[in-house]
Amino acid sequence: MPPLTIGRLVPAWALLALTSHASNAEPLPPGFVRLRELAPAIAQDIRYATPFNFTSAAVPGYGRGECVLTRIAADALIRVEQRLARQGYGLKLFDCYRPARAVAAFNDWGKRPDAPDRGRIFHPGIARGDLVANGYIAANSSHSRGSTVDVGLVRAGETALPTPVDAGPCDGPPATRPRESSLDLGTSFDCFSEKSALRHPGVTAEARRNRETLAAAMAAEGFRGYGKEWWHFTLAKEPFPRTAFDFVIE
Repeated sequence: MPPLTIGRLVPAWALLALTSHASNAEPLPPGFVRLRELAPAIAQDIRYATPFNFTSAAVPGYGRGECVLTRIAADALIRVEQRLARQGYGLKLFDCYRPARAVAAFNDWGKRPDAPDRGRIFHPGIARGDLVANGYIAANSSHSRGSTVDVGLVRAGETALPTPVDAGPCDGPPATRPRESSLDLGTSFDCFSEKSALRHPGVTAEARRNRETLAAAMAAEGFRGYGKEWWHFTLAKEPFPRTAFDFVIE
């Protein structure tokens, strides 16, 4: 069966670039794919490949900003994009497969008080040492199994926004927090705040509607959400439920 694709034309130069990258990259483990090669129209801003994240540095294991997933999760995500497109929306991926070494680096960062920290943006009001205890940093992450995504909602066809370089608190007013979409989701991605909970009563009615739109589309294609983070979803029938991978994204 041919791979699912998004119903949008891709310029010839983009296809050439994708083919060139695919031929130069290291082969992925069996069962994994690069989402961009199946659905180049789905927006990606893989944050841990950039310095704009809570550690203030690119994270070990992210040699390139690419969404890598198990094939079954990628196909399901493409169906989510198609479902949302009929409602005038689309997806924006912030993280997909996460190497186990990146998870270890997060935990090490949490224990080092001298490490760089963008706490004023990503965990305002919560001490770095409390992030693990509060469930914001996991000792073992479902992302390393390859079927979990961190994803936001955008308007279909909207101009892609660049990775931010600075901002105010992630749970502040939309005009001051990291700008990721023209839609209000209540907080920005990776916001270690109570307001990131899917049904937190302290966000606007618009933000609640947008969160529910995203959650409903993901659930319809087999993804389960995480109540404390509106952006976090794991495929219920993941193919590697007990395997943490550690290959580098490149």
